[in-house]
Amino acid sequence: MISFAIVGAVGRMGQSIAKLSLSNEKLNLKAAVERADHPDINKSYGEIIGLKEFDFNINTLENLPANIEGIIDFSSAESSVKTADFCGSKSIPLVIGATGLNHEQTLAIQNAAARIPVVLSSNMSLGVNLLFYLTKKAAKTLKNAGFQPEMTEIHHKHKKDAPSGTAKTLENIIMTEYEYNKENIVYGREGITGERPENQLGSFALRGGDVVGEHTVYFFGEGERVELTHKAVSREIFASGALTALSFLQSKKSGLYNMLDVLGLND
Repeated sequence: MISFAIVGAVGRMGQSIAKLSLSNEKLNLKAAVERADHPDINKSYGEIIGLKEFDFNINTLENLPANIEGIIDFSSAESSVKTADFCGSKSIPLVIGATGLNHEQTLAIQNAAARIPVVLSSNMSLGVNLLFYLTKKAAKTLKNAGFQPEMTEIHHKHKKDAPSGTAKTLENIIMTEYEYNKENIVYGREGITGERPENQLGSFALRGGDVVGEHTVYFFGEGERVELTHKAVSREIFASGALTALSFLQSKKSGLYNMLDVLGLND
């Protein structure tokens, strides 16, 4: 079995990954990591999340056991960069699911991927990554037929960043196929805006309740429209994807991978 650690282990995603790992015959959770000033540091992880199987204390990244063979990081963008640097220095494969990475942080993770295999994805569900794939195919087909792209995303009221990481990925897919740039994206419309320009992409974020995640891409044509939607109803789909990604990395050389690589959909 592969011994692994979770960074951001006390968070909702970290706990979901830990619980789901108990039914995975290939992976064995051996360490839980949080920042040094976290209120649960040095406390029993099993007691914190209510699972006696995890009989180890929550620790910092620097104090990981020596036998860790992989790390899954669902912390923050800033923390994920530190994890990537650490893993690069220790030759530990890494899965990162953080959202909100800026350009410099993404570059830092890419630099780490020159030394170790890294899966970086804003969303690790099978369905969402199929949505990425289908959005690319649809955009490639419909752009020359005059279809106009728009998109919406919905998340729970506690989400701190907007647009979501998944929405940004969809934006980038559409911009690439339509040959748009950032100036073509509109994040809000109000007042007398005039007719919609041909080369525009509307991207809108809704927040409320306990919505796990919903993304819809629209392609509006004359007399018809195409809608591609993914709705997440459980965080377990993201946890399952993260565990699948970690298993995938065990046979890979250094490099930066995404979930399309994991699922064999990159072409």
